[in-house]
Amino acid sequence: MFIRLIIFISIIMVTNSCDFISPKKTTLINTELANSTIDFNDVDVYPLFMDCNNCDTSEKQNLCFEMELIRRLQKLTSKTVLDATGKVNDTVLVDILVNTQGEISIVKIHKNEIVAEQIPELDSLLYKSIASLPAAVQPSLKRGIPVNSMFKLPILVSVKE
Repeated sequence: MFIRLIIFISIIMVTNSCDFISPKKTTLINTELANSTIDFNDVDVYPLFMDCNNCDTSEKQNLCFEMELIRRLQKLTSKTVLDATGKVNDTVLVDILVNTQGEISIVKIHKNEIVAEQIPELDSLLYKSIASLPAAVQPSLKRGIPVNSMFKLPILVSVKE
């Protein structure tokens, strides 16, 4: 009887001991997801043109990237003359994606019908200009991992008769 009791206790200890010996594995991401501390709308490092590497804060890096993007687009589009059929004074919003490889692309162009009618080749100019940008862009980083980032770029369209 005593031997049976020892065997029974041994079996119980062997089957349950794995839960007591092995530590519970918890990753940082699982912990942060459970606590809802990851902010998916913000990044640690914004995308950078190589000219913006010397900025010391993330706000300055973001501002430098946006200003450099605008400067380069103005340089590319200033050489092109578009024909407009009438007077236009409006803002076009362009959703721009910087993917994990640092490639810049247009996701969507938001414009009203008047701009679309008056300047039909505006979309092709914007797509061509974005495609002409250099590929030397460091993507956004979140926890050291490259992530996609979206920007909404306002473009003032003003045509006088």
